[in-house]
Amino acid sequence: MPSIHDHITGHLDPSGRGLLPGGDELPDAQIDHRRGGGLIPWSDGTALTHHPADVTTDLPALVAAAVTGGDHEPLYTALCEREVLAELDEVLAGVRALDLAGPVHDLGRRLATESEHRAPVKFGIALLGLGSDSGDVEVLLRLGRHEEFTLFAFAAVEATQADPEPALLALADGVEGWGRIGVVERLGDQTGPRLREWLLRGGFRNTVQDGYLAHRAATVGGLVPALSVPEVDDELLDAAADILCALIEGGPAEDIDDYADAPIALSLLVGHLTRRAHGLRHFVATARVDEFLAGPDWDRRYAAGWDLTRHDTLVRGCRDLMAEPRWRDLTLADLDSTDDRTFHDACYAAAVLGIDRFPATMRRVRTDATPADWAGLLAQATEERLPDILDIASDVLPLADLGTGPDDIAGIGARWTDHAVLDVVVTALREFPGQGVEFVLTSLRCPVVRNRVMAVRTLTGWGPESWQPDVQSALRSAVAAEPDPTVRESMAQLLTH
Repeated sequence: MPSIHDHITGHLDPSGRGLLPGGDELPDAQIDHRRGGGLIPWSDGTALTHHPADVTTDLPALVAAAVTGGDHEPLYTALCEREVLAELDEVLAGVRALDLAGPVHDLGRRLATESEHRAPVKFGIALLGLGSDSGDVEVLLRLGRHEEFTLFAFAAVEATQADPEPALLALADGVEGWGRIGVVERLGDQTGPRLREWLLRGGFRNTVQDGYLAHRAATVGGLVPALSVPEVDDELLDAAADILCALIEGGPAEDIDDYADAPIALSLLVGHLTRRAHGLRHFVATARVDEFLAGPDWDRRYAAGWDLTRHDTLVRGCRDLMAEPRWRDLTLADLDSTDDRTFHDACYAAAVLGIDRFPATMRRVRTDATPADWAGLLAQATEERLPDILDIASDVLPLADLGTGPDDIAGIGARWTDHAVLDVVVTALREFPGQGVEFVLTSLRCPVVRNRVMAVRTLTGWGPESWQPDVQSALRSAVAAEPDPTVRESMAQLLTH
């Protein structure tokens, strides 16, 4: 088995961001505490015999034994078995007191680059953070490309580099999910200009949800100063629109009402859009701002610093821009786009402008559609449209394969998107009693518990009077096979009605 470092190195995406397919799945395995022994190898093949009963609790002493006597086995075993990371600061303080900086650094590098288990790798990174060897940066950046290790690499870079900004920028830009979120959340008011510029112009975007970092981008990134110029470039204009729309949408972190400069920032954004909006994403941004301005809670906002004059001026600016006739043609053109962002922007614009987007959405789901595409289609479902929607769903979804029973989860990873689409369809069918029964019964037999829960909810919403004859027997079979006691009880309750 390769070391974790070698595994990540072999999967570095040449683009400089993220990992190639297969890179996220680390090669280590959980240690089986139920067995009396086992092997915990270094990547060079040295076998370290695992004896749980002999593990000491004094990690600094284990580090000292490793670097002075060469006895690595107890340390490696302890790192794999204990929740070392929960007490890391205390342990590192004890390691510093050993006054063995050089040997400790060498141990840290070996743990970071040769270990086959993630906990020793993390501890090795932490030991590298006690020194200042410039040669460690490349190792830290490589390991940091896997989001399991990004924050450990961040702490080590920040602690050891006289000018950490270039490495921190490379680290943050090299990941796109929770690793990026964690790095950006740790950027403070002393963040350097390159990181601020990166954050403002797109570093806030991530694969989880932009709302996690939008407030940091607006504040740490300096959104208002950046917009307080006569002209801005397209990259900054698009980023500013995305930041403010994410704040308006709200969600997991600070939202628009937590951003003290929101009135100024929105005024500046709408001013720039009024002068130079040219793409449909600019219309969408304007419409989202308008939706916010027309929403509730304005008495509270006036009390918190907004003023009525600015509010009214913004509303007029948005409405005037949205009334321009060019947006209709752009929307119709972009409804045929195969690009996800462009198509979804066009769908939003179509809803605002009163354009029927149903034909375009139907065309899209016939190909490689996402669960979000299906949700958008079913949001437009009517009694007349539903049969056509279900015909396409029958062609797209392998119903016979999806309903394999609660105990058969083989291959579920490869079919996860299909299960998500089935979930969307069954959820929407609650509004159409008695229709699409084959989808509901398939969902009732699925290995994914959420599918079964949604089937029960839809059948509950329909009521027994809308059930076809085979629903009762399918429910009885589902109750007998259901492994989850809560779901089983809800199924059984349906049979009593």
